Amino acid sequence: MKYLGDKKEAEQVLKEENVGRLGMFNQDYPYVVPICYAYEQGSIYLHSGIGGQKLDCIERNNRVCFQVDQVLKLRESDSACDYGFNYRSVIALGRAEEIIDDKLKMKALELITHNFTGSKQVKPISDKDMKGVVVIKISIEKVTVKINEKAGDI
Repeated sequence: MKYLGDKKEAEQVLKEENVGRLGMFNQDYPYVVPICYAYEQGSIYLHSGIGGQKLDCIERNNRVCFQVDQVLKLRESDSACDYGFNYRSVIALGRAEEIIDDKLKMKALELITHNFTGSKQVKPISDKDMKGVVVIKISIEKVTVKINEKAGDI
């Protein structure tokens, strides 16, 4: 995997957030959707209902873009040009594929669940629920991280 920017910062943002935007190739226009996810060891995991435009796009072309950001603080000023945000942003490019193996699919769903619930105990995912979703793994090929933090502003 190729990193443009600080690898630790990129992985920190991907681990800390739980909603990102998935960009795909559609037939005539780009298609972007917000989606819940989990990150682990160079891969992003997401889930979807069975069928729909997102899965159709991935089936036609599995090259995707995944974007996550953290807005840290609004910087205010007397000048409109000096207003801005302190932020961290990650863009990951890679290839998306459906996870077919039930054990790997369950592990990915547990990662996504844990990304939202943290240490809170929740009812396990049932086999019936697992059969009602598609789980996608994005194998990241390139990551860009952009950080805008002015000293003393955070």
